[in-house]
Amino acid sequence: MYDVLIVGGGPAGLYAAYCLAKAGRRVAVFEEHPEIGSPVHCTGLIASESFTRFDLPRHANQAALREARFYSPGGHSLSVASEKDETVLLDRSAFDRGLADQARAAGAEIFPGHRVEALRRLRRNLVARTSNSTGMERLVSGRLGILATGASYGLHRGLGFQLPDRFVYGAQVEVGFEITSGVEVYFGNDIAPGSFAWIVPFTREGVAMAKIGVLASRDAMQYLTRFLRLPVVASRIRSRAVYQYLRRPVAVWPLPQTFGDRMLVIGDAAGLAKPTTGGGVYYSLLSAEFAADTACRALSAGDCSPRVLSRYQNAWRAALASELKVGSLFRGYASRFSDAQIDEAFQIVAAEPVTRLIRDHASFNWHKGIILALWRSSSMRGFLWRALMSRGGRIIGALRPFMKAYPAIKLREEGAATD
Repeated sequence: MYDVLIVGGGPAGLYAAYCLAKAGRRVAVFEEHPEIGSPVHCTGLIASESFTRFDLPRHANQAALREARFYSPGGHSLSVASEKDETVLLDRSAFDRGLADQARAAGAEIFPGHRVEALRRLRRNLVARTSNSTGMERLVSGRLGILATGASYGLHRGLGFQLPDRFVYGAQVEVGFEITSGVEVYFGNDIAPGSFAWIVPFTREGVAMAKIGVLASRDAMQYLTRFLRLPVVASRIRSRAVYQYLRRPVAVWPLPQTFGDRMLVIGDAAGLAKPTTGGGVYYSLLSAEFAADTACRALSAGDCSPRVLSRYQNAWRAALASELKVGSLFRGYASRFSDAQIDEAFQIVAAEPVTRLIRDHASFNWHKGIILALWRSSSMRGFLWRALMSRGGRIIGALRPFMKAYPAIKLREEGAATD
């Protein structure tokens, strides 16, 4: 009998396992893929503050990125540089393996290649039915369960949880690329409708490479193919060999309830990601920490009822609810801009008063501050109202953060994605 059964061996599940095992709890992690860290599930950009906020392995850090350049559809550009190493590029496979080693060292048991086919609640515990690559099935008991399944929702309905209802879609490749110093981000409805495309440089074994991807409101694979053919991208690709070709939906609004009888839902499985960029690593780690703390308290009290486990949702809401609401409002509004409006926004942002706001308020993990600061700027607020009126009120829908803004996904098409 385990104290906690964790379904999913990504950052959320592995960090929850580490926190629980460190607290003396007997933990089992079941990961359906045969290797931890494969396939890769995101670009791997995280804020350097993550390493002071959480106890994380550092050996997987590939680069510290200080500069990003943003491009509008009409060719306007904006460069943002930091004097400190605010953004770190991870080797996500190595990072996940490091989290697994850390969890094992603390006492957690990890079972790669074991898929949880079903979870059943009993009166005093729950039982997981698992299967491995040979088809061998096994029943495992635990006092409490944590869903950390990422963008995979096959177990949700059977446990009484809803599915996320707002998504964006990501696709990414890794290719040989010319040497470049900073991240590049491209906007435009012909490039990435409703979102953006990116080029993130890194080196592997001394070879210059880049992660090139698209986050879009639809058809991410199609837009990625188109982006790779643009002269500004294609002319700098040094090898046509594609090392990884990743795709997946990214939930950008949380489940209405992330706790239940003997169950908690964390990370992407709970829809906890930044609505503005789809990035989920920081939120996954934060929710894992909150879930582990709640689980320890529930196990110590001998009470894993929804009443006690609701403490977890209260904790992540206190930390993230306002960020999620403001970020979702911003995404809903900005995703409806025309290319001409994106160009106008770039010109306003390039002016010194707004540039100073960005320097003072921009943060990799926390976007509410810069969004509200931009809204308080008279020039940006005027632009936003003009954009609203010029679209005949069609952007008004973006002002309803609880609307179902994105189409439902086909669960069979889940793969890997962006951060």
